[in-house]
Amino acid sequence: MIQWEERYATGVDSVDRQHRMLFEFFNDFEECIKTGHGEHYLETSFPLLEAYAKAHFSFEEDCFKQHQCPYAQQNKDAHQAFVLKVQEVKNKFNAQGISDELLNQVHDFLEKWITEHIIGVDIHLKSYIKK
Repeated sequence: MIQWEERYATGVDSVDRQHRMLFEFFNDFEECIKTGHGEHYLETSFPLLEAYAKAHFSFEEDCFKQHQCPYAQQNKDAHQAFVLKVQEVKNKFNAQGISDELLNQVHDFLEKWITEHIIGVDIHLKSYIKK
């Protein structure tokens, strides 16, 4: 489980609320894997993850532009890489079905994304918010 901590805060309440939703998605997914329901959760929730990513990324990228954060392109590039990875995973489970290996790959990818992207890129927004 990944717990929300202030170190993840970007300084934009809307972005932080959206990030907390991603934490909840991840934690629910992790719990479902542990209880043997990961396949069902992924099948039913993957479209929500895709929709979330599209809406959240667009909103966040607008925030980076609005606050003239010099990390805007790095953020956008990372978002594009995330979308490509999600599409790759979707193609895999459409072609091969969902295996324990795929569930673990998705879990590890999301955990790394949440922790490294928010800490490595998103929090830079905090320094450029005009008070």
